[in-house]
Amino acid sequence: MHETSIVNSIMRTLEQEFEREKLDKMKAIHLKVGILSNIEPRLLHNAYSAYHLTHPGYHHVQLHIESTPLKIQCEVCNHVTDVQNYRFICENCDRPSKNVIQGEEMLIHKVEFED
Repeated sequence: MHETSIVNSIMRTLEQEFEREKLDKMKAIHLKVGILSNIEPRLLHNAYSAYHLTHPGYHHVQLHIESTPLKIQCEVCNHVTDVQNYRFICENCDRPSKNVIQGEEMLIHKVEFED
């Protein structure tokens, strides 16, 4: 389950970015996960719960995951289309496009702290 390594990587990133005092006040982590990222939100939540078994200091920190839709930008007319049913067709000019501009990402979007 690669979600475990993803959770470990997220926490390492936060530990590198913030001072210990700030991390002690962390109350929520918000992620944006694209539909093509090969990350299953349910499994990521499970891996995050398991992370607390060996790192109880973060047991109070909530994990929020927002799934981002798949979007393409047409190479011909530059129109941005929300991809439906994995049909990579520009809704403006009906041409196929492989230019994915959203939907493959896994981002730490926001971190909330207590006052």
